[in-house]
Amino acid sequence: MEPKISVQNFAEHKMRFKKRKEVLFSFIELLFLLYLLILIAERTISVVQSMINGVNLFGTPFNIFTYSLVFLSIAGWLVYLLVKCGDNIKALFKPSDDVNFKPLCIASGILLLSGMVHTEYTIPVMQFVAYGILIIGILLKVIENSKTSENKPLLWLSFAYLVAFSMAIPVMYHSNIEHYKLFHVIEGISVFALVGLFTYLLVKIFDGKNDLFMVVPIVAAIILDVPLIILRWNEEVNVFVLIFISLSTLLYVVGIIVKLIQKRKVR
Repeated sequence: MEPKISVQNFAEHKMRFKKRKEVLFSFIELLFLLYLLILIAERTISVVQSMINGVNLFGTPFNIFTYSLVFLSIAGWLVYLLVKCGDNIKALFKPSDDVNFKPLCIASGILLLSGMVHTEYTIPVMQFVAYGILIIGILLKVIENSKTSENKPLLWLSFAYLVAFSMAIPVMYHSNIEHYKLFHVIEGISVFALVGLFTYLLVKIFDGKNDLFMVVPIVAAIILDVPLIILRWNEEVNVFVLIFISLSTLLYVVGIIVKLIQKRKVR
């Protein structure tokens, strides 16, 4: 009788574990969709308010770039969501413990492009709420990953690094500095490059990877952020980006040191 009871208990435990995972994954998907919906609502309100209040959306080269990027980002997000995220939407109503989060990560990155340019009547509170929801979703996935992770310290360092890295992406603002054309060009490049790299890191963490400490993302962030901070220093110091690019660099160095120490211990 004892073996039968133990087998039955094991099956029940396995079923409870599967059910819990299904609920967790459905909740994470819901957080992703909330993030997307809040950000799309904020971007839509900003554009509509601009139009109502007589802002010439295409009156200057800066406006042409920013508003065009908003429209293209929203359109690209919508197409990608309909084409690639069907299974994720279905999973909200039919939970599964085997969810592919990659499409939602990419959809988030596509829409994030629109949020990284400062348009008239931007609503920062809505943007921060949306991103806070996304961070909670990432945190829940990291907690789940940590249960089976072989390298918990590196995983949690990677999570902290990912959040700091995302905060180090500068929003594209209009500037009147002497070299404003160069400044805006670097801003535009940084939006595409750093949002793309953030999306890549996001996919990695949702794919269960412990180690996000690759050279290219941090080097790109430093190369793009530092000139932007310096060029606009006399007009306005971007303290937010300065803090988070410094923190990202520090976390990257700590991550590399941890990896080296762990390698030595293995030897």
